[in-house]
Amino acid sequence: MDWYSSRDPEWKKQLIKHINAEREITNERVPVMALSTVDVEGHPAVRMVSPRGFVGDGFLRISATDSGQWTSDVLTFCTHAQSNKVRELVNTNEVQLVFWLPNVRVQVRCSGHAHMLFHPENPNYSTLSLDIRHRMRPRDGSDAECQGRRDERRESIAAGGPVEPDVCGEMDTEFIREQAYLNHSPVIQAWYAWPAPGRVRLSDPSLYPATIPQIDDKAEAEKYEANARRNYVLVF
Repeated sequence: MDWYSSRDPEWKKQLIKHINAEREITNERVPVMALSTVDVEGHPAVRMVSPRGFVGDGFLRISATDSGQWTSDVLTFCTHAQSNKVRELVNTNEVQLVFWLPNVRVQVRCSGHAHMLFHPENPNYSTLSLDIRHRMRPRDGSDAECQGRRDERRESIAAGGPVEPDVCGEMDTEFIREQAYLNHSPVIQAWYAWPAPGRVRLSDPSLYPATIPQIDDKAEAEKYEANARRNYVLVF
């Protein structure tokens, strides 16, 4: 969240401005935020989460061909697939986020709907609600040029011509999720291989590796790495 585009909405500009001002004082990477959901019994549930940034910004490129030309107002955070919040968001995806930045004396509250991007092997996996291309904007203001390219692509498909890739906002959701996972430290990556959070810790310490690369047994390390990737959920 170091910078924003002049084409971003005002609320995003102000949020990043205040976060950067807070970081200058505290030297923290990004302040955490409170996430409020509704549990399965209809009661409020709140916990702290770390924002991962906005889709299109920084490491959250939208595809392998994205060289940083896209921006959006779609905020993300991540969670463990077996966490309570996942069950709550599957039940109802209405959420509210609160940033409290004490040193600059600013509170920012955001309300909206959360959409979860699971690993493709997860039974809840779906990208139907994740088509956010209409929220993406070229940083250089070339919206009209991109619309023209899309019209030409659509006409070519209708005429039975070659199907060229949609270079204007072509989105690979699994690529986005993978980049978010890889941007974590080894300690955080290992946490996603752990048993379900929010439960009593089990007695077997081998279930809670500090980092996956420290596991001597190669087969065991590969198993934990696969589990971590399966449990990693990126929330839009």
